Amino acid sequence: MKDNLRLLLSHLGRTFLFGLMMAVPPLLAWLDIHWFGNAVGEWSLVELTQEGFLAASIAAFARLAMRRADDRPFAVLATALFACMFLREMDEALDLIAHGFWKYPVAVLVAGALAWASRDWRMAVQGLVRFLASRAGTVMTIGLVLLLFYSRLIGMTSLWTGLLGEQYIRVFKNTIEETTELLGYTFILAASVGYVAQRVREPSAARRGSQDTQPLQRHPL
Repeated sequence: MKDNLRLLLSHLGRTFLFGLMMAVPPLLAWLDIHWFGNAVGEWSLVELTQEGFLAASIAAFARLAMRRADDRPFAVLATALFACMFLREMDEALDLIAHGFWKYPVAVLVAGALAWASRDWRMAVQGLVRFLASRAGTVMTIGLVLLLFYSRLIGMTSLWTGLLGEQYIRVFKNTIEETTELLGYTFILAASVGYVAQRVREPSAARRGSQDTQPLQRHPL
C-alpha cells in the first residue's frame, strides 16, 4: 500500500510540474500584452525567455561534458546543437554585423563538434542511446517535436489567412507560434537539467569498477 501511495504521489508531482511548464508560455504572453504593451515581438518576454532557456540547456550539457568522461562526446554534440539554436534565435542581433551572419558561427560550431566527437564516435553513440532511453530523452523528444514541427506548422501564414481572411492580423499568428516555441524550449530545458543532474550524481563506470575490485579491508578483532 505504501508503494502504491508513493507511486501515486510521484505521478501527481510530475503532473503538477508538467502543468507549471504548460502555464509558462501563456503567462509570459499575458505579461507581454498587459504589462509591457508589446506584441510578443523579438524583444518580448516570450522571446527573451526562449533564449534564456536555451542558454541554460547549453550550460547544462557543458557541465555534463566537464563532469562525465563517458558522456563527453555526446554532451559536446548536444552543447553544440543548442548553441546553434541559440545563435539562430539571436539572428536579429547578429544581423547588425551582416545579414545572415548567424550561419557562419553555426557552421564553425557544427564542424568543430562533429570533428571532436568523431574521435570516439562509439562513445558518442552510446551516450546518445543512454540519453534517449531515459525519461529525460522522451521529454526532450517532445520538446524538439513541438519546436521543430508543430510550431512551424501552426505558424503557417496560409493557415491563418485561410482561417481569418480579411480579419487576419499577423500578431495573432506570431503569438501562437512563439508561445508554442517557448513550450518546446521549456520541455528541452526540463530534460537537459534533469538528465544532467541525474548523470552527475551517478558514479562513473570506472569508479564503480574500482570500487567493485577493491579488496575488502580486515577489521581488527
